[in-house]
Amino acid sequence: MIVAASDALVPSQREVARRLGISHTALQKAAQSGRIAQEPGGGWDVEKVRARLAASSDPARKTAAMVAPVPAQPSPSPSPPPRPAFVVPPMPEPLPTPSAGGSSFHNARTANEMLKAQERKLRLDERRGQLVEKARALMLVHRLAKEERDAILAWPARIAAELAAELGVDAHRLQTLMDARLRQHLAERNDIRVAVA
Repeated sequence: MIVAASDALVPSQREVARRLGISHTALQKAAQSGRIAQEPGGGWDVEKVRARLAASSDPARKTAAMVAPVPAQPSPSPSPPPRPAFVVPPMPEPLPTPSAGGSSFHNARTANEMLKAQERKLRLDERRGQLVEKARALMLVHRLAKEERDAILAWPARIAAELAAELGVDAHRLQTLMDARLRQHLAERNDIRVAVA
């Protein structure tokens, strides 16, 4: 049996959308933007629409153009029509690594979107006060360490007289010994450096 060319055309946009497994709204937008068009004699060629959608779609968002066509119902039946088949795109992997031949458009776009999201999170954390600048953090640590060192070195002068009275020794000699030992201890720990990655 030979089918005339007019039989391959579908009269309504809704039927084309159903056969392609996409929403009628998406098909209307594609027609309004000029990505697809009716045949000169009227009607829609489903295969041409599928090919034009595939050619003009963003590679990262292709779903409907690759869906297998839903066969047309031979005759109306009391049972509801079968639901259109949808292709669910796979979830992107975190920060995809480019392949040997170079990164695909989809991988590059996914990586770009993930970097944008990370930048937004960092800016938000900074506004909330959860992040500080590295130079400022190092300066605060240095100042705290210096204040603590000065407090340790001032301790023998404050406590030497009291300890000397309890031990029955010369207060000046005890203070001198404590001061010397504390300075030696701090000098041994002088090579400790704060490293912030």
